[in-house]
Amino acid sequence: MNMHSKSNTPWVKLSTLTMTMVLFSGLSVACAKQSATSNDVSPANVSTLNSPSSASSLSTDEINGLLQMVEEEKLAGDVYQTLYERTGLNNFKNIVEAERKHQAAVQNLLRQYGITDPTAGKALGEFTQPSFTALYQDLIKAGSLSNADALKVGLKIEELDIFDLQQAAAQTSRDDIQRVYENLLRGSRNHLRSFHRALQAEQQSYAPEFLTQAQYNAIATSEQEKGNGQGHGKGHGKGM
Repeated sequence: MNMHSKSNTPWVKLSTLTMTMVLFSGLSVACAKQSATSNDVSPANVSTLNSPSSASSLSTDEINGLLQMVEEEKLAGDVYQTLYERTGLNNFKNIVEAERKHQAAVQNLLRQYGITDPTAGKALGEFTQPSFTALYQDLIKAGSLSNADALKVGLKIEELDIFDLQQAAAQTSRDDIQRVYENLLRGSRNHLRSFHRALQAEQQSYAPEFLTQAQYNAIATSEQEKGNGQGHGKGHGKGM
């Protein structure tokens, strides 16, 4: 992910959890700058055989964006599933299914373009990129401290997802990919609202780290969004 602090300066006063997220930010949708990572474009993860659309029609940024986002959506689903099992909070139970649909939406695009899915066959908490595995473990540790801490982890993930989806969307002009990202953004904004309300019920607050306070407030205090499409590449299905 290509995350930056609000001042675009290094985050030198962050907690251990947030520092892990800074490492996670190095796995950005702009990670064409990275080389020799499991998500870089290579014959191992791009196959144009029997594909309705060819990966060769996508830029490196577009391919890496899809590879990045599918693991990020898996991360969200895995974290929420585990935190639900530990906390029993229905917020996580309700959102897990949506996150699996988010992951499936990006997987559909990977299949459409003949790109190998890095999440295929991966168990709960397992990822192609080791940094995702480490982040999963840190998020679970932080979210297991209390119900309020679990909700803050949910807010952190959704805030991060919104930021990264915006970055990924800026890297492509393809209608099908844009449509998926827009639908996932809508879902992530709704999830953020849900976690925000639940945290308020705990009489606690959350300080955004990836969005500005104004951006966060604008999302958190607005009404739930409705829209068509799960983002399955062709815009079919119900809103999340």
